[in-house]
Formats: sequence, C-alpha cells, structure tokens
Amino acid sequence: MKILLTAITLCIFFSITLVPDIFGHGLGGEVLPPVTIGDKDATLSIGISPSIYDENESESNISLKLYHSESFAIIEHVTYEFELKKDGKQIFKDIFHDELGYLNIKVITDDSDKITIEGNKEPLSDGWMNRDFEPIIVRGPVFTSGGLYDYTVKILTIDSDSNVLTDEIKLEGAISLAENNSFTINDEQTIQLISYFDQIQNFSFESNTIKFSMPFDWNQDLEQLSVVHEEIRIPNTFDGFLSTTYTSLVNDIKLPADAVTIDDYSFEDRTIHIVLNQKLIKEIHNNAIADSDSIMNFELKPSQQVTFPLEFTTPDLRYKVFLSWEPEIIHTSEEVTFFVSFEELFSDKAQKVVEYDLKIVQKDSEIYSKHLIGNVNSANPNSYKIIFDDKQSGSANLVFSNINGNSLSKGNFIIVIDSSNQAQSESSNIPSWIKNNAGWWSEGTLDDDSFVQGIQFLIKEGIIQIPNTPQNLESMSSEIPSWIKNNAGWWSEGTLDDDSFVQGIQFLIKEGIIQIEN
Repeated sequence: MKILLTAITLCIFFSITLVPDIFGHGLGGEVLPPVTIGDKDATLSIGISPSIYDENESESNISLKLYHSESFAIIEHVTYEFELKKDGKQIFKDIFHDELGYLNIKVITDDSDKITIEGNKEPLSDGWMNRDFEPIIVRGPVFTSGGLYDYTVKILTIDSDSNVLTDEIKLEGAISLAENNSFTINDEQTIQLISYFDQIQNFSFESNTIKFSMPFDWNQDLEQLSVVHEEIRIPNTFDGFLSTTYTSLVNDIKLPADAVTIDDYSFEDRTIHIVLNQKLIKEIHNNAIADSDSIMNFELKPSQQVTFPLEFTTPDLRYKVFLSWEPEIIHTSEEVTFFVSFEELFSDKAQKVVEYDLKIVQKDSEIYSKHLIGNVNSANPNSYKIIFDDKQSGSANLVFSNINGNSLSKGNFIIVIDSSNQAQSESSNIPSWIKNNAGWWSEGTLDDDSFVQGIQFLIKEGIIQIPNTPQNLESMSSEIPSWIKNNAGWWSEGTLDDDSFVQGIQFLIKEGIIQIEN
C-alpha cells in the first residue's frame, strides 16, 4: 500500500541575537542575519558541501562569503578567524584571508593525528590564502561523522588588507551534516535512516516498530529552530512495514498526521519523512521535556488505518495522479477495483482524454501491463478491475508512465497484496461502531458503561476471543485505568493491534471491572 509523494524538506535553522555577536545553525549552510561593520550592513553566508556525511567520501568544501545585505555585492579584502568544533572539542582554529571576500576551503578528511593547512600566507594578517587558482587545503580528521558542527567566525579586516577592525565582530552557530545510517533487520531487510539534524543513537526494531533517538536540547531557545527532519527509507520488499499511513511518536507524544509523509519516488524503496516544524516543537515541548530534556526519542510504526486518495506528482510537473482502491485490503483471488484520477497542474483544467501505460511490477517481473485511455481533470475517476493470484502475494510497484506521450510524465505507487489464505485465517471481524465507540470513549465523549457494554457484546458474540482469565471478585474495581483509554484510542485508529487490545480487556476482566457470564 502506498501514500504521498512530497518534496524533500531542507532543514535550515536560524538564530538571531543582538549584534555584534550573531548566532545560527542549519543544515549544510546558512545565511546569518545582517551585522553592522562600520558604515555597512553586512551578511555572512557559510556552507559545507556535500551536506550529507559519507564515510567513503573524503573531500568536501567549506565556503564563507561576506556581502552587502541590500545590494548583495561582495565585500573585498576580508580576513576571517575561523574556528570549527564538534561535541565541544576544537577541530581547528586559524586565520584565513581572501582578496574578494569569498573564501573557499577544500577539506580532505583522513585518519591522521593532526590538522595541517596548505596555502599561501597574506603578509599583514598572516592569514592563509589560496595559491593562484588552487584553494586552501585543510587536511586531517575534520568531518569524521554526521551531526552538528559548531563554528565561530570573527571578521578582522574588510575593504583593504590594512583596515583592521577595532570593534570585534563575532558570528557563531552550528551547521548540521546529515548522516546516513544503515540497519539490518532480521538478517533480511536493510533500513536507511538519514538524520538532517544530529547523530542517530539507540536504533531498534521490535513489534513492527522502529525506534531511535537523537541528541536534542529541549531547554534551548526554540526561536532559533526552523525544523527537525528525519528520513527513513524502507525497501519495497518489506511487506510487513508497508502501509498507507504511519504513526509516529516523539518522547511518547503522538505526532499529527501531517508530520509524517510518505514518498515512493524511488522504485526500490519507500521514503518516510518525519518533519517537526518550530510550531510543533513548541506545542509538544512541555510534555516532551518530561520524558527527556536532552534527547528526542522517535517511534514509527505502520497504521492499520487506510487513507485515500494516495497521490504523486510527475517529475515534469505536468500531472498529479491520485489512486484508491476497494476493498481497502488487497487479497489474492479477490477482485480489486482501482480508481485513478489525473489532474493537470498548469492548464485551463478543461476535461480531456489522454493515453498512458500501466504496469504492475513484482520482483523485477511484470505481472500486469496495459495501454489505457483515461479522463484528465474529471470529477469521475478512471477505474479498472484486477484479480491477483496466490503466487502474486507480497509487495508490488504500480507504475504509470508515458501519460499523454510524455516520457517524464510518470510515477510509482507501492501496493501490498495479501494472500487469500491469510485473509481466511484472520479471526477479527469487529464492527466499525465498536471501534468508533472506543475512539469516543478515549476522548471522553462516551461514558464507561457504554464502552463496557460494547466489549461485552464482542465477547458474547465470539468476535474477540478472550483466553481463560480468572476474575478477582474481591477487588471488583469500577475504575478503568487511563492506559486502557489510551489503548482504546490507538486501537480505534488502527495503530494498536487486536492482540494488544485484548490484553487490556483481560486486565479489566481479572480486576472485575468487566463481568463475564459463564
């Protein structure tokens, strides 16, 4: 099953304080707020490229540029004192000079035990300069991991090499190098986890839930932050973790649905984005800090709740394609009706007809292929019916291509086809009104008696099976614990499985809160 194509969010973090000290931190690069230098309003930009850490890539570049805030004209003859730190430890600190004010430092990271710098020296400031057309080279253990790199930049001269500033201009911040981590699950599936903020720690996978943590100072000034972005890439063969929606928690706080988006732009894997903007971080701050004031603990798990329509935008930005199907769970040997709508992005939106190709690819083999004709910009979706056989259970790519003859008008959905044998073995056939009741009860809009009556109905009708559970008739409590209500809410949303919910019901029976007639 599949969901939404979204653009990858760039995480740039800004910090504004009073001049002359300016602070900031961002992903791979940032533009700091203007600072007054003499009669100029000047802006410093700083960047590291590439912005994603790769242990197999030894070369990278640091660039610093000082320019007029309004005209964007580069300020010349700039001398910088530049210091770089990681986890509070200094990597290097030295003076650098560039005649044009656009300083470029080539970094070669290796496993040597010290930092060396190669270049010419400017006579007045003794700052490092490039050699003819060769950049300054800083060699040694510089970028040895992803995460936050703190920097301090002091502006020592501008306009001419001899114009030494008497007032100290200091700019501070941190730049994040995204880190790409790989984790193997059950010796079969490899998950990639890319953090655009800081290093990932404590990865685990159990009960079909991904858990990991990341250093995060909840006591910092949150006005400095723009967004925290984590990216999880799931192989399209990992059937058990493919769903149309996911539930994510941070420090045990459930994130809103729009904080978790799915991107199936790649044919080989699915990318799940967890994005916390500044507003959301502020909203969850008080509860999150009670769990930890120095860590973000993430949880991600598939939701049993199906959300339609799914969509993607074609690479040429011509079309949006929307997909849904019924029944919601695709089973082999059962007819499935797919509904597809095409919407032009930049046009008069007049209804028209286009031709396109549809293929379903599984394990590098086409199991379905047709050239079709369908409506565009129509309120009525195009539909077609397919029956999958038992050999086709598992994940598959549903590929649309050559829409209206355009080679770049294409896209991909990932679907999961369940075996009909599996469907027959599923014992749960719980009426929707029961799950509605559970949701309303968890929100406090349905009283305890009504909820208990619904559970008694399920047990009496044999819809849910409760193992033999002795009742503690002496306790006969009438108070239902809050964690049961939390379970009920998650169960109603499809983020808690039936077995876990039944365990809660067993507790209610054992404590005498629900009475079961023999």
